[in-house]
Amino acid sequence: MPDLDLLRGLGDELVPPDFDALVTTARRRTRRTATTTVVSAAAALALVAGATFLALSDDDGTPTPIGPPKVVTHPLTYAEGATIHYGDQDVTAAGAVVELDVTDDGVLARLDDGGIWFTDGTDLEQVGTLGQPTPAFTEMPQGPPNVPPGFVVSPNTGSQAAWFEFPEPGKPELVVFDTHTREESLRTPVDLGGAGYAVLAAVTDTSAYWYTSHEPDSLGVYDVLIPDARIDLATGVQGPDTTHQFAAETQVQNTPRTIMVSHAQGNEPVRYTVSDGIFWQFGVGKHKVEPAGAQPLDARDGGTSAPFTFTSPPGQPESGIDWLTQWLDDDTVVIVANAHGQDDLIECHVSTRACDLALEVPEAAVMPEIG
Repeated sequence: MPDLDLLRGLGDELVPPDFDALVTTARRRTRRTATTTVVSAAAALALVAGATFLALSDDDGTPTPIGPPKVVTHPLTYAEGATIHYGDQDVTAAGAVVELDVTDDGVLARLDDGGIWFTDGTDLEQVGTLGQPTPAFTEMPQGPPNVPPGFVVSPNTGSQAAWFEFPEPGKPELVVFDTHTREESLRTPVDLGGAGYAVLAAVTDTSAYWYTSHEPDSLGVYDVLIPDARIDLATGVQGPDTTHQFAAETQVQNTPRTIMVSHAQGNEPVRYTVSDGIFWQFGVGKHKVEPAGAQPLDARDGGTSAPFTFTSPPGQPESGIDWLTQWLDDDTVVIVANAHGQDDLIECHVSTRACDLALEVPEAAVMPEIG
């Protein structure tokens, strides 16, 4: 179809930069990289100071100091029953947790009674309720291996989150919630048109997207599914995504906390699709941790173009179906590996291409995004 060809054409431009040329950029982005010399540290300080003086000043001309960029990290998060483990903090909910989403400010938890709650690791605050979705509005059915189930969506960075609520069966409302201010930024009925089906796919700073079909179009070999409905968060206008805004917002190279994937072989041109990586299936073996999918498969870190394959933790057993569940920072992902009736939470680092066993949790534990 012409529209799909246009979408795929956007991927033609996603050719990764030369890896060696990105070493410096990678070091700036990698939060675990130490300053290598006193000279380079001094030079960097002088450069920052100069930039501050030239860029910013008060009304009287006095330079306004600025601090270093905010380091955004997410704590390792999971839930057992009613207990939410958010880094070193434990919070107990009123019922069993069935879904988790982590933002820069805390964690959203959907309970088995449909209540949606938010915590920053201290108190829990109810911020929504699912209501009564009909079968047509349940989680995405089993499909490609990188489609997370659930009702709540959030990006890998930022404070934005969104979900559908059903005050009446079959009549969804879109709720967009700012976890920093703890306020709704938008609540509006969803225009289903003739589809009669909607599954929320993503929320960005400007838009929210949803699927209106069980079999949406895709980029790559089912690497990225393309939602076909969109709402502009500023204007509230909603309808088909005929302008391909989703691809324009998401298919961007040099984006931290993404994975670029290509299936080119032989002399074929290398074309990459960009995914946030959440719910991507991985193979965890005794020696290697690598993404699964249609072969050949070349996976790269979106921020640095480094290969997205890793060395297994020492003594790690081979496991079955494993999933990427969380980005802790630009350099670190968490992969949940099922081994011998328990889940191993493995932290893998782009900068070192090595993984460590972070934690062993019960198999029934609920993980961010993937349940």
